[in-house]
Amino acid sequence: MAPNPPLEEKLLRFAAPAIYQKMIEVFSDYNIHSYDVHGTVMKKVDGIVVKLRFSAHFFEEASTHFSCEQVSNPNEEVTHFFKEIADKCKSQLIADYYKMIKL
Repeated sequence: MAPNPPLEEKLLRFAAPAIYQKMIEVFSDYNIHSYDVHGTVMKKVDGIVVKLRFSAHFFEEASTHFSCEQVSNPNEEVTHFFKEIADKCKSQLIADYYKMIKL
C-alpha cells in the first residue's frame, strides 16, 4: 500500500478567488494591504483549509476550514473570520512599527 502524497498548499488568490476577494474587502476596511498577508489553501474532500500568515516576517499564523459552499459563496462566517484576523494583523503591524521606531 502506497503512502498518501503530502497535501499541497496553493496560493489563496488563485485557489479560491471568491474567498480571496472577501479577504481583500474586509482587510481594506482595516487599511491593510494584501501584501501584508500571505494566504494559502489546502484542498480537502469537504472544502478547504485557509492559512493566513502575517506580521513583519509572517511569523503569526491563523487557519480555518471553509466548506465547498462557502468557497463559492462566502457567507457571514467567512467575513467574521477575516474581521478577526484583520484586527489581529493590524495590532501586530502597529506593534512591529513601534518596535522599528525604537531601534
